Amino acid sequence: MVVTKISKGYKITIPKDIRQSICISESDDIEWIINERNNIEIIPKKKSMMDIIGIISDEDLDAVNECEKASRENY
Repeated sequence: MVVTKISKGYKITIPKDIRQSICISESDDIEWIINERNNIEIIPKKKSMMDIIGIISDEDLDAVNECEKASRENY
């Protein structure tokens, strides 16, 4: 069992072993859910290609084509 202290501003640190085992990084989001047993579930939300479209400006980039290509590579 891993215990984490809540610091000022209600901040927590996800222990290194857990971060590594579920492959999360600083740019990922976390979804918090209170389930039917009143327990907290924490679900990592990885960034997808759709989340980053528009961040990079390149007139030669075809975003639709790149998304389709990325989708094919993940399956």
